[in-house]
Amino acid sequence: MKPFLFTLPILLLAFSCANQTKNSSSTLEGKADQYSIRIALGSCNKVDQINVFWDDIAEQYPEAFVWSGDIVYADSDDITVIQAEYSKQKEIKAYAELSEQTQIFGTWDDHDYGKNDGGQEFELKEESQQALLDFLDVPQEDDRRAQEGVYTSHILENDYGTVELLMLDTRYFRSSLVPDTENGRRYKANTDTSTTLLGEKQWSWLEEKIENSQANFLVIVSSIQLLSNQHQFEKWENLPHERERMLALIKRFADKNIIVVSGDRHISEFSSMSIGTQKQLIDFTSSGLTHSYSSFSGEPNPFRLKEVVSDPSYGIIDFNLKENSVHAYMMGDAKEVQQELKVNY
Repeated sequence: MKPFLFTLPILLLAFSCANQTKNSSSTLEGKADQYSIRIALGSCNKVDQINVFWDDIAEQYPEAFVWSGDIVYADSDDITVIQAEYSKQKEIKAYAELSEQTQIFGTWDDHDYGKNDGGQEFELKEESQQALLDFLDVPQEDDRRAQEGVYTSHILENDYGTVELLMLDTRYFRSSLVPDTENGRRYKANTDTSTTLLGEKQWSWLEEKIENSQANFLVIVSSIQLLSNQHQFEKWENLPHERERMLALIKRFADKNIIVVSGDRHISEFSSMSIGTQKQLIDFTSSGLTHSYSSFSGEPNPFRLKEVVSDPSYGIIDFNLKENSVHAYMMGDAKEVQQELKVNY
C-alpha cells in the first residue's frame, strides 16, 4: 500500500475548514459512492433523552453502525438494571428500524459496563458482558460468549476491498486509575508499569490481528481517547506505558492504513499524530449522541486538528477503496455537517 500523505491540496482543504463547526449549512445526503464503505459511529447515549439521529443515520445507508461505548447509562451493580436499559434502547422505534437495515457492532465504556470509570475491579463484569452481547444479538456460539472481555473484529467489504474493525475492550482488564488530589484534577498518570489497560491476552490478539490483516483500512475502536493526552478525564495517557505500547504497535505496522475512533468525552474532535516522516495517525472522537459538554470552554490537546464540536453529534466515515482515502464527518441533526476531514493515504 502507498504511504499516507497529507498532500498540499489536502492540507489546504483540511485547514480551510477550520471554522466549519456547528454553524455549517452543508449537509450529507444519500449513500456513499460505489467505491466506498461507509460506517456511522457514536457514543454517550441516554435512553430517557430524545435522540434525533437514528432516522438520519438510516437515510445515509452505512454498511454498519459502530457503538464506541456508553450505549446506555446503567451505572449499577444490579444486572437487571443494565439489562433493562439495553431493552429500552432496543425498543426505540427509529433505532429498531436502523438495526433491521444495517449491521450494528459495539464495545462498551464505563456507563454501560456498569461502573463510572470502572475497570477490572467491577464485580459484575461477567454478567454485564453477557448483557452487552445479548443487546448486540451476538450468537451463543460466538467466541465472545466464553472469553474474558468483549474485544472482537468485523470485516466489511465491497468489490474494491475491505475495512476491518478492531473493537477494543478498555474496561474488563484495566487497572485502577490514580486520582490527582494534589492538583484538584480527576486523574494523573499511573507510572506503575505492571498495570494494564488491555490485558496480555487482548494485546496478543490485537498484535496478531494487525500483523495478519489484509484489509485496505484498519479501524481501531477505543472507547477512550488515544491521542489527546492533557485533559483530566479518562484517556490512554492515564496509563502512559500502555499508550506508548499502542503507538509503538501502530508505528511498527506503519505500512498499513490505520485510523482510531473513540468516544466518551461528550465532545467531538479530530486529533492527529505523526507516526513517520510521511504518515499521520488520526483519532476521530465522536461523542455524544444525546447529550454533550455544552459548557465546554476549552482544554489543551496538542494533537487537535480544527476545532472542538460540543453539540450532540454522530460520526460518518467513508473509506474510498479506489482513491485510498478517508472522509470523516461530524454530523448534527438533519444531516448537518458540523465539521469534516479528508485524508489521502
